[in-house]
Amino acid sequence: MRSRFLALGLLVLIGTMLISAGGCFNSGADSGGVGFDVGEGDEKLIIYSGRKIKLFQPVIEAFNRETGIAVQVKNGKTAELAQAILEEKDRPQADVFLSQEAGILDKLRREDVLQPYKPEGFENVAPDFRAPDGSWIGVSGRARVIIYNTDLVSEDDLPDSVFDLTGPEWKDRIAMASSLEASVVGWVSSLRTLVGDTETEKFLQGLTDNNIEILANHSLVRKAVGKGEFAAGFVNHYYYHLEKAAGSPVGVIYPDQGTDDVGVLVNAAGAAIIKGAKNQDNAKMFMDFLIDAEAQDLFARENFEYPTIEEVEANEALSLDEFKRSPVDLIDLGDKVDSTIDMLFDHNIL
Repeated sequence: MRSRFLALGLLVLIGTMLISAGGCFNSGADSGGVGFDVGEGDEKLIIYSGRKIKLFQPVIEAFNRETGIAVQVKNGKTAELAQAILEEKDRPQADVFLSQEAGILDKLRREDVLQPYKPEGFENVAPDFRAPDGSWIGVSGRARVIIYNTDLVSEDDLPDSVFDLTGPEWKDRIAMASSLEASVVGWVSSLRTLVGDTETEKFLQGLTDNNIEILANHSLVRKAVGKGEFAAGFVNHYYYHLEKAAGSPVGVIYPDQGTDDVGVLVNAAGAAIIKGAKNQDNAKMFMDFLIDAEAQDLFARENFEYPTIEEVEANEALSLDEFKRSPVDLIDLGDKVDSTIDMLFDHNIL
């Protein structure tokens, strides 16, 4: 079961090495092996982060200002870093793991490499954004939406459902991120839960038959749609807001809102303390900080993400009670990570 998960991590690593060797890496701040340090001193915290640097660095800097704790961050793909944590189980090299989505966090919980901790304010976080035992906690929410180019798609032609994009009118016109993006794995796992494996495979095959373009990450998808290279693409909701803020002619669809439809998956970017971490106390302070109003406001104001505590409001995005959400328990996604990666590989969504 772990072979494809390991292969996914190796693909990220090999791809990063090839890009670095060619000197042409240019996909935002989303590469494996990239890192940064904030502050200096004897008190420190080491973080493995699957989040893009520009989306998370303001929070790291705020934590350093408040506590004086020096932070070292290794940034990479969520799957790559999760595999590293498994391989380092006996000698952990990091204190905290920041994941793009909840499914991989819960896979690590099941592998017994996370240290349960209920940070201050744990009960203020919505129950669907945290593991019951505190093994991981959601620090921001992201809705799975369709971004489209308003110059290429008229309102009359907008799809109502993600499944509509398998229709012939969308052939050669859509893009999505590869399975190296953990959010893609979580989304497909949710579809398997909601409609079953047969219908999910039919959907993936329909996308493949429509020559869907697989790009390295969601930043490339939103920029390609914004430039008119594709009519539409699958992204997390905040990528629409980022592209809109850049001045591109884009719109957003919260799909599958009918009575019998699957709704929109709202996944969580989350954090966890790694079992055996050397800087446990500092890790706990960081977890406390992540669900404090200051950090939650940064996620909402800077990144257009959904806060996971009620006292902070979303910035521009539809509020979570304004659309139908997929009835999926995020902790169940962890059980499907490996088999979902298998399914994506089988349909050449690499």
